[in-house]
Amino acid sequence: MAVTILRATLGLTGPILGLLLALLVGPHKAQADPPSRVASIEVSGAERTTRDTVLTLARIREGDPWREGQEAEVLQNLRNARLFYDESVEAVQQGDAVALRIRVTDKWSLIPVPLVLVRSGERVYGLTVLESNVLGRGKKLIAVAKSHDGEPAGSLIYIDPYLLGTQLRLFAYATRDDTREDVWDEDEKIGSYRLRQTGGVAALGYRLTPRTSLSAGLRLMSYRTRGAEGLAEPPADARERALSLRLEHDGVDFDEELRRGSSLRVVAEQGVSVLGDQVDRWAVDALARYSLNPAARHTLALDLRGLLTDDSDYVNDSTDFLRGYEAGRFRPDRLLGGSLEYRVPIAKLSEATVSVVGFADAALLRDPHHDFALRDLQADAGAGVAIYLRRVALPVLQLHAAYGFANRRLLPGFSLGAGF
Repeated sequence: MAVTILRATLGLTGPILGLLLALLVGPHKAQADPPSRVASIEVSGAERTTRDTVLTLARIREGDPWREGQEAEVLQNLRNARLFYDESVEAVQQGDAVALRIRVTDKWSLIPVPLVLVRSGERVYGLTVLESNVLGRGKKLIAVAKSHDGEPAGSLIYIDPYLLGTQLRLFAYATRDDTREDVWDEDEKIGSYRLRQTGGVAALGYRLTPRTSLSAGLRLMSYRTRGAEGLAEPPADARERALSLRLEHDGVDFDEELRRGSSLRVVAEQGVSVLGDQVDRWAVDALARYSLNPAARHTLALDLRGLLTDDSDYVNDSTDFLRGYEAGRFRPDRLLGGSLEYRVPIAKLSEATVSVVGFADAALLRDPHHDFALRDLQADAGAGVAIYLRRVALPVLQLHAAYGFANRRLLPGFSLGAGF
C-alpha cells in the first residue's frame, strides 16, 4: 500500500515540478532571445523625396527594434505625411532580423489654388501657392497674395517639421493684411473702420512624442486704423510684442481624403511690456478636433473651441466658424463653442472628391454686450458642397448656406481655395 501511494505521489510530482520549472525557466529563455531588428531598408519609387526624408516620415531606421505587424504602422506614418500617391511596406524575415522594402510614388507637391471668398459683403480674391515638399525634404512653404476688399495683402508661411533632421520643429509666418472691421451694438452694425496688420510669428518647438510637440514663439505685430465710418470708434494704433507657448497633439490618421483620430492645440500668449508694448494683454486659445468614419468613405468631424482673454478687442478669428452670422460680428473675451460636420462623398474624380457637407455650429460667448450665459448662445445649421484634393484634404471649392437661429437669417457663402 505504501509503495503504491509513493508511486502515485511521484507520478503527480513529476509533472508539477516540470510545470514549475517551465514557469521559472520560460521567461528567462524568452528574455535571452535577441529581439528582432531592422537589418536593412530598401526605398524605391521616390523621384523627388530623399531617402532620408522617407525614413524620417516613416519613423524607422536600420537597427531599430521590430515587432510583428509593424508594417501597418509604418504604412500609416507614410500616409499621414500626405506627400505620396501610393505607399507600400513589406517586411521580409531574415533569421532574427527583418529586411524592409518601402515603395512610394511622389505626388505633385506644388499646388496653385485660386483664392476667392465671398461672405456677408466681404470679398477676397487672390492666389495661394502650396509647396508641401520643398527640395524633396518634407518642408512646407505657403505663399498667399490677395486683394482684401480692394486692398493688397499677402502672407508667407514656412514649416520645417524636422529641423536639421532632429526632433525640433520650426514655424515662421509673415503677413500684411488690410481688412474692414465692422462695429456692432447688441443687434445692429453701427459703423466700420479699416485695420492694417503687419508683422509675423517665429516659433521653435520640440517633439515630446512622435505626435506631440511643445513650442515657444514670439509674435511681432503692428496695427493701424483709418477710415472710420458711422458711429464706429476704432482702437488706437498699437504695436504688440507677445510671447507664446503652444502645445500640439496630432493623432489624426489619413487615407486619401478621409481622416480619423483626434488632435489638440492649446496656445497661451502674453504681451511683453519690457519690449515696449502699447498692447499689453493675455489670451489662451484652444481647439480640439475628433474625426471618425461611421460609414464607407463618410467622415464625421467634431470641433470644440475655447477662448479666454482679458480684452474683447483681441484680434482673432475665433467666431468665424459661425457660418450663419456676419464675419467679425462677435468679438468675445470668453468663448465656448464648436462645430459638427458630416461629409458624404457623391463623386470621385482622378484628383479630387466632391462631397455634401451638413453642419451645425454653436458658440456661448461674452463680450461688452453679452453676459456669459446660456441665453446668449449663438447657433446655426446648414449644408454645403465641397471639393477636396486627393491626399491633401485641402478644400478647393465650397458653396454653402447657413441659417442663424438668433438673427433669423439665411447667410450664403462661397469660397475657392479656402475653408468655410
